[in-house]
Amino acid sequence: MTLMGLRERWRQQNVNGAFAELRRLIPTHPPDRKLSKNEILRLALKYINFLDHILTEQDLMGGLRRQAGRLEKEEEEKNTLQEVPSPNSSCESSAEGDCDGLRGEQSQLQYLHFSRYS
Repeated sequence: MTLMGLRERWRQQNVNGAFAELRRLIPTHPPDRKLSKNEILRLALKYINFLDHILTEQDLMGGLRRQAGRLEKEEEEKNTLQEVPSPNSSCESSAEGDCDGLRGEQSQLQYLHFSRYS
């Protein structure tokens, strides 16, 4: 056999080996189904597009989950801030008994403060 013939045979074996490896990666039913090189390439393209589609959907779903989590956190913070009374708020929003108690405590503190420094 000539040198050119040996090179061509080696090249063909490499190509066939690459197709065999690609064939093993493509899911088919039945798994050992015989495929031509053309079918292997076409199915590989379809499989790659399918996997790309799945990854794109997962990215979108992950983005939506992150956005929903941020909105939920903002809503929780908003609700927490609404529950905390401001120091300048009037007692109208709370029960009247609580208001009287707060006023009494405030008067007592002012009395103690003034009696100490008078």
